[in-house]
Amino acid sequence: MKQNRFSLGVAALPFAVACGALVASIAPGQAQAPQPGWVTVSACTPAGPLIPTNTTESCGSDVLQPILAGLVTTDAKTGAIIEDVAESITTSDNKTWTIKLRKGRKFHDGTEVLAKNFVDAWNWAAYGPNGQSNNDWFSVIVGYGDLNPKAPKGEKPPAPATNRMTGLKVVNDHEFQVELSNPVPVFRAQLSYKAFYPMPDSFFADPAAFGRKPIGAGPFQFVSGAPDSGYKLAAFADYAGPAKPSIKGIDLRIYTSREAAYNDLVAGNLDLLRDIPASKLVGDLWKRDLRGRAVTQPRANIQALGMPYTDANPQLLKPAIRQALSMAIDRKAIVDILFNGIGQPATGWVPPGTEGYQPGACGEYCSFNPEKAKALLAQAGGYKGEIKLYYAGDSEVKSAMDAVCNSIQNTLSITCVTSALSDNATFRSYTRSGKVDGLFPSNWTMDYPSIDNALIPLYSKAGTSNRGAYESAAFDALLDKAAKEETSAAIKTYQEAERLLTAEMPRVPLWNPAMTVGHSPKVRSVTLYANGRIDYSALSLKD
Repeated sequence: MKQNRFSLGVAALPFAVACGALVASIAPGQAQAPQPGWVTVSACTPAGPLIPTNTTESCGSDVLQPILAGLVTTDAKTGAIIEDVAESITTSDNKTWTIKLRKGRKFHDGTEVLAKNFVDAWNWAAYGPNGQSNNDWFSVIVGYGDLNPKAPKGEKPPAPATNRMTGLKVVNDHEFQVELSNPVPVFRAQLSYKAFYPMPDSFFADPAAFGRKPIGAGPFQFVSGAPDSGYKLAAFADYAGPAKPSIKGIDLRIYTSREAAYNDLVAGNLDLLRDIPASKLVGDLWKRDLRGRAVTQPRANIQALGMPYTDANPQLLKPAIRQALSMAIDRKAIVDILFNGIGQPATGWVPPGTEGYQPGACGEYCSFNPEKAKALLAQAGGYKGEIKLYYAGDSEVKSAMDAVCNSIQNTLSITCVTSALSDNATFRSYTRSGKVDGLFPSNWTMDYPSIDNALIPLYSKAGTSNRGAYESAAFDALLDKAAKEETSAAIKTYQEAERLLTAEMPRVPLWNPAMTVGHSPKVRSVTLYANGRIDYSALSLKD
C-alpha cells in the first residue's frame, strides 16, 4: 500500500508541471528564424559574469564551453584527454611539468595564445583578493600559499605579499613550467577544466567587460548577448585547433522552462534541447512527438540532496536524521515513474564511468528501507516541525523534489514542503550563505572523469562547491594523503574517503541521470561529451 500511495503522489506531478510551464516562454525578441547554417539551442540564465575562473554552474558553463580552449580537451567519442593548445605536456615525476604550446593559436581578438596568457591567468585566479570561486584549483602549485595567506584567529587574512606563484615559470613565448608541491598523476586531466584556460591581455585590463563579452581561443566566438536575452556565438574563422566546426553559429536562446523549449522543439522553432522535461519521458512520449529524433546517453553526473552542516538547522546536524532521510527516499520509484527508467538510483557519491567508481559505496543508507529509516529517526529523538526543500524556481526540478518530499513524508510522517526560490542566482546565493535551514538539490557534473573531482570540490573544507559547509578532519586528511600518492594508491585512498561519507551523509545521493537530447529534422547527428554537453564542433546539419 505504501508503494501505491507514493506512486499516486508522483504520477500526477508531470501533468501538473506541464500545464503550469506553458505560461513560461522564451525571452522576449528571441523567436526569430535562425540564420542559415546556425543552430538554435535551449539555454538557461547564467548566475553571474562569464569569467571561467568564477563560473561553477552549468548555465554559465554552457555559454563558455564553445568559446574557450585550453591546453587539453576531451575526445567526445572516446573520453580520452588529448592536446589542444598544448603541443606537449611532459613530466618525469608528476611534480615538475613542462608545457609546450602550438604556435599560431589565436584568441578571438586576434592576439596569439602565449605561455604568459596561461601563467598570468593562473596567477590572477589564485590571488586570494580576486575572490575567484575556482581559486583552490591552483592550491597544488608551489607558491599558492603566498597568494592566500591564512588569517590569524578571529581576524581577516593579511594582504598577500605577492601576486605571482613561484611554481610558474615562463621559459619562452611557447613554453612554461609548472612545479607542484607534491606529485599529482592526474594533473594533465585536471588541465581540461576551464579554470586552467588562458586569458587574453585584454582580460586583465577590464575583467568586468570580459565577463559581459568573453574572449577565448575556442571554435566559436562571442558575437552578442546578455543573461536575459540569450547569446549568439559564431564560428571563429581563424580557429586552428583540433575541433573545427562545420556549422556557422550557435544561437543560445534563454527559456524560463524546458516545457516551453520542448514545445518550440516540437513546433520546429528550436533545433536542440538537452534534458527533455520529465513529463515527456513518461511512456516515451518524446520519442513519438519527435519521430525518433531522440538521443539518450549515460552522463557523468550525480544528483543529490544537499543539507546544511551548520547551526541553521541543528536537527539536520544529527547523522542519524540524515541517514533516516536517505533511507526514506524511494529512488527507484522516482527514476521509474518520473524519468521513465532513464537513469539509475545512485549508490554512492561518485558517478558510474568515473575512474575510481565503486558501486555500493553508500552501503545500506542509499537503499529504500522504511523500517530502518523510522528506527534511525527514533534513535535521533525524532524530528520536530516541518522540513523545507528549497529549489530554484526557474529550474525544472520541481516534480522530482516534490517526489522526494512525498517519499520522506509518507515514510517518516514528517511534513516536507518544497519551496521555490525566485531563480538560479538567488538559489545559489542562499544555499552558499550558511543560512539555509532545509534541504536543497545539489547536482554535480564531472569536470574530468576521476574520483577526486567528485569528492574534493564538494566535501573538502575548502571545496568550491561545498554549499552545505561540511567539514571533516578525517575526510580532509585522506584527501591530503591521496594527493601525495601515485594513481593506483591514490584511487584506493579516495575510495576510503568516499566510504567515510556514510557516517555523516553530508549529501544524500539520489540518482545518476542519463542525458536526453531532442533535435529538429535539419540536424543530421549529435555527439555528446561524457558530462552531457553537446560537441558543437561535431554537430552536422543536413544539406
